[in-house]
Amino acid sequence: MAAIATSLIGYTVKAVIFAALAYAGIICGKKFRDKKEADRA
Repeated sequence: MAAIATSLIGYTVKAVIFAALAYAGIICGKKFRDKKEADRA
């Protein structure tokens, strides 16, 4: 049972890290696009 709990915690931590990286990528992408459009205008 402890092995299952440890595995679940490990996968949860990985999922949270990947979600944070994805969110940061989306925010940076939007800022980059807005800057590019502002330079173009």
